[in-house]
Amino acid sequence: MENFIIALVCIALLISGVLSISMSALSSISTVSDALRQEEVLSKDMLSTSISCTSAVTNAGGTSVTIDIQNDGKKALADYDAWDVIVRYGDGDTLWIPYSASTPGWTISGFFFPGRI
Repeated sequence: MENFIIALVCIALLISGVLSISMSALSSISTVSDALRQEEVLSKDMLSTSISCTSAVTNAGGTSVTIDIQNDGKKALADYDAWDVIVRYGDGDTLWIPYSASTPGWTISGFFFPGRI
């Protein structure tokens, strides 16, 4: 009789452990599946985006640069707060400039990059 009770307790513990591990595995699979779906949406946006520089002009004093870009892709790019502006200087320094909704545009150390439609 004692062996039967011990066996029942062991079986109950095994079933509880298997259910716990199964729920954790299903939760992990769901998380990975959601991440893959988000990556697919983002990659579709990236693949349908194509920007080319049509002209770049520096003023006489060298204090300002005007760059015209052309959207050659299929995706509208008017959502400026989702843009990453990366500036690479001639000496190799690289700078990431976040979009500012209050300005609106990209500003760094006295430089202003307006976001225009």
